Amino acid sequence: MSRVLERAARPTGSKMEPRGAAARRLAALVAIALAAAGCAARGGDARGASAGAPARAAQGGGAPGARAARAEQLFRDAESLARQRRVIGVQLFVLDEAAMAGAAGERGAARRATLEAEAARVQARTAAAYAALVDAPALRAARQRPAALLGLARALQDGGDLRGAEARLRQLALEHPASSEAPEAHLALADLAFAAGRLDEAVSACDAALRGAARAGLRKRALYVKSWSLRGLGGSAATEQAMKALRAIVQLGPAPAGSPEATIDEAAERELVELYAAHGDLDQARAFFAGAGDRAGPRLLGEVEARAARRRRPGPLDRPTL
Repeated sequence: MSRVLERAARPTGSKMEPRGAAARRLAALVAIALAAAGCAARGGDARGASAGAPARAAQGGGAPGARAARAEQLFRDAESLARQRRVIGVQLFVLDEAAMAGAAGERGAARRATLEAEAARVQARTAAAYAALVDAPALRAARQRPAALLGLARALQDGGDLRGAEARLRQLALEHPASSEAPEAHLALADLAFAAGRLDEAVSACDAALRGAARAGLRKRALYVKSWSLRGLGGSAATEQAMKALRAIVQLGPAPAGSPEATIDEAAERELVELYAAHGDLDQARAFFAGAGDRAGPRLLGEVEARAARRRRPGPLDRPTL
């Protein structure tokens, strides 16, 4: 879960909502979005992914047809386990909501402990299943390998192995730079760098994710991480670039309501107005917000000008003491 995206989601929930629950709220939305995109159709029942299947399937060489079938089976098993882990994440989110409402009780706590133990087991099996495909010498040319590398990195990150996750993401970016998964790898590297305080590195990784024909949702996520990284670096030049990154999110147009990207849209508009009102050149505001497009540009310009007018308004006069 991206710490920057968690920051974007925070204003939409209760001010008293714990950070962990806020993170799971966005994770649940992501899981639902993945399911809606047809992710569930890619594999079979998770119960078919036995613990010994990856090791058995990865053995040997065989003809090209046999290798392709073996890679497909490994990938289906790993994806099935990954989906099972996401479902458990949604169940944990529901328990968080019940606990916040005071409706969990002792049974809820026991259920949470059971789910967390199951999540750890499934996470370990997921990583092993992806690694069986990724690390098999005979399957280096498998078409599923880039997606498996990305899945492996995510599984390692979920398990707390950030170094292992970063190594696999770099492997994906290096060995499969033209794959559709490479921009996702760069964005995940940006998020890890941001979390570690390596802000220059985070900006560079975001730029790498933005190169090429990345889809709009990924571009919004990368631009948002970039904007926060630049704000962390500080200075007028970095702040100006941060505002341009937020403006680029607005230029991409609104995401479907309820999606994680819609949360980013709302945060980007709000933060762009706040940043420009505090640091932008008001004489250049009209030209700057024209670049945000006809839909949102005039509205955001109006909000900035209204803030400037309130600042110029004289305060109440002090009454003389008699």
